[in-house]
Amino acid sequence: MQGNWSLRILALLGGLAMIAVSILGFISHLFGFDWISAIFDVYTFFLGIMIVILEAQNKLSFLSKVTSKLYRNAKFLSYLWGRGIVYFVAGTLEVSQREFLDLIVGGYVCFVGILFIFVGRRASKKLASVRRTACTAEQLQENFAKSDIDGKGSLTVTQFGELTTALGLDLNRREVEAAFMELDHSNTGRLTYESIQMWWSEGADDEVFAEAVIA
Repeated sequence: MQGNWSLRILALLGGLAMIAVSILGFISHLFGFDWISAIFDVYTFFLGIMIVILEAQNKLSFLSKVTSKLYRNAKFLSYLWGRGIVYFVAGTLEVSQREFLDLIVGGYVCFVGILFIFVGRRASKKLASVRRTACTAEQLQENFAKSDIDGKGSLTVTQFGELTTALGLDLNRREVEAAFMELDHSNTGRLTYESIQMWWSEGADDEVFAEAVIA
């Protein structure tokens, strides 16, 4: 919960490790004529690719179209808890291979999945509480302008953390990052007021969707 590495880095490491272990496992199982395990290696390989795509999208611009399609066809992936569920399932598939490296990598990915679910849900609930307070859209815009200390019209993660504090939200560093990742739909690494305004006006529907899926 209070580690120094970001959630994206943790997930990326898990995805890359899954890819590497799956390739090694596939070669070993293929030459050992263990076809079932080889098929599982193919599954975990593509799941590892998907993890890398989802978490590296803000660094590799050519992935934006792929992630847009993923979000459009599987909306739950745009939420941290949704990605966390997928990562946990991917980790369990890796663990099912029951070899030493598979157990280590699979266990790690399961941990990352649980972390995404836990932190994502807590951050979402705290963000949702803002709309249930007396804070108006005008106050939101005023606090946004105060947090935008460099005058770029958008906020970094640190500046977004200052905004959440001004709005009276008690978010730890992990939760600030989780909330930022959910609101940064353009995946630019900066959060515009338009993104926050979109969440402010349309977020109620997202909360209903999230609660229905989790239930």
